Amino acid sequence: MTDPVTQDPVILGRVQLSTAAWQLLCESTSTILDLPVADPLGTTPEGGPGQSAPLSGDAEEAAWSELKELGMSQSSGEVALQWTGAVALLLTAPITVTARATYNDVSTTSVLGLRAGRGLAVHQRHMSERHGPDTLIVGSEDSMEVTLFDMDNVWGATARLLPPLDVVQADPTAKAGEPLNAEPAAVLDGDMDPAVLAAAVAELVREEDANVTLSVVSAAEGRPSRNWAGKWSVKENHLFSLTTSSGDAPEVRLAEVPAGNIAHELVLAVVGAQNELDKAEKASPDSARDSSPTG
Repeated sequence: MTDPVTQDPVILGRVQLSTAAWQLLCESTSTILDLPVADPLGTTPEGGPGQSAPLSGDAEEAAWSELKELGMSQSSGEVALQWTGAVALLLTAPITVTARATYNDVSTTSVLGLRAGRGLAVHQRHMSERHGPDTLIVGSEDSMEVTLFDMDNVWGATARLLPPLDVVQADPTAKAGEPLNAEPAAVLDGDMDPAVLAAAVAELVREEDANVTLSVVSAAEGRPSRNWAGKWSVKENHLFSLTTSSGDAPEVRLAEVPAGNIAHELVLAVVGAQNELDKAEKASPDSARDSSPTG
């Protein structure tokens, strides 16, 4: 990687680049791998998350020059082999973690791809405004952070991208998966208008200090994808988990949880996803042929 981060044992390497340069990396790698052209973040400097717009001729030339200065390209139209491999890790990862968070009117989007013991993360900051319980993205920074890490450090690599609050970035503990109280703080009917919620819940939904949403998606070849998602809200250094159940009577369950709960749930989801991928690989016809005796 371009910039080793020796002071952070979790991060093996780090580079900061413009959104245009990142877009070229994704487009070039997608072409080499014969994949649909895609940017995992799909962001542009002018707007929030969305499909990246094609670059103009001048913007593309400037982006290639930037990649050359960073040592990520030898010439226009050609990405260095190690960076093609790094971006390919993200674009083709069998396990993808997506983290979205908001704190102090700044929202962030991070995507982490995990494969074969390694991970690559791409991270961008957005300007946001609160409108009641909703967060509106009003612009994005023209800057991306890309980091390389060991898969065993997936929580450390994720935590550094989340709001800098102790209850958010805390490491998992033995009881981090349990609610602080015997009963959830509130159960909200799925059709209930936030305007008529109990005062304490309404205040949390409308005036939280920070929020975090995580998802883990894994897909074994030839099998349906496996999805997990979690959402948390922070108010006055208290961490609340929000879970949604569907069915005949959908509801949102809000419970206060201890610091370390975000880490606990993410690690559990990633380990579960990897276990399912391992099972699928062992059950595949190719695996069965490889393990059969020959004579």
